[in-house]
Amino acid sequence: MPKKRLSKSSLLWFIRSRSYVSVPDIRRRFNLQGDDYASPVAGPQGKVYVGLPPDAARVLGELVREGRVGLELQPGILARAATGVYVIPHSNDRTTPPPEEGEEEQTGGEPAAAS
Repeated sequence: MPKKRLSKSSLLWFIRSRSYVSVPDIRRRFNLQGDDYASPVAGPQGKVYVGLPPDAARVLGELVREGRVGLELQPGILARAATGVYVIPHSNDRTTPPPEEGEEEQTGGEPAAAS
């Protein structure tokens, strides 16, 4: 499998394309081999360990410090360990909010009418 280039913009695009991305999904998408990674990411809540190689963790850390993504932490572990990543919406982002629980997503490319 050819390795997809890991850059800040490609990682942010991948995370934004979903509502939630697990750390193993990031490793698969960018073909980051090995399960023995525990790289620190410094963020607003302190140091968090993420199962990515150091260069990928550095890129993720930049997005966290910019407030563009957040980290879901693994409960029940004494050290802070991230299990996934999610987008932090900003007012200048051009994305639509996810449908409320019980609503179905509209398809067809037309925006939903405001009610």
